[in-house]
Amino acid sequence: MAHRPSKIMKHDIDEMHVNITPMMNLMVVLIPLLLSSAEFVRLGIIELNLPPAASGEKAEIEKEIPEEQLKELDLTVTITDQGFFISSSLAVLAGDEADKPSIPMQNGQYDFDKLTENLYELKMKAESKFSDTDEIIIMAESDITYQTIVKTMDASRQTEIDGKEFTLFPNVSFSARIY
Repeated sequence: MAHRPSKIMKHDIDEMHVNITPMMNLMVVLIPLLLSSAEFVRLGIIELNLPPAASGEKAEIEKEIPEEQLKELDLTVTITDQGFFISSSLAVLAGDEADKPSIPMQNGQYDFDKLTENLYELKMKAESKFSDTDEIIIMAESDITYQTIVKTMDASRQTEIDGKEFTLFPNVSFSARIY
């Protein structure tokens, strides 16, 4: 015996509507939340400048330095497994011996306080003599840890003396690795 389909089962498809109100409410809450969290993501970024790419297969080093380049300090801190080497376009800050770093490691640890002191002294001497006294280049050997590089960047950006903040070299560029 055949059964007659129930009247409840008959639906008119044209009369069905999708309720998008809950989805709209979710978007109203999510959009401001995502926009406000974008600022927090920006706070975690370490700002640094990358070196310009060399043109051709190898960049040739000119033997004679142009006179206008002598007015630039080109301060560089090189991080090695022996310590910090501080150099500029004019000279290298000498360590205890000629082939030793400017700031050697102390008990297997890098001396960031000494680095900051030396950079502060250089900043005070070079303030009015050079055009690039806000810039520093950091170079590191390939086996130097990321944390050491970040601490070096922090030590070269600012210092506190007698409760006052002094800006040292806020524009940090990171150079290619040392061979």
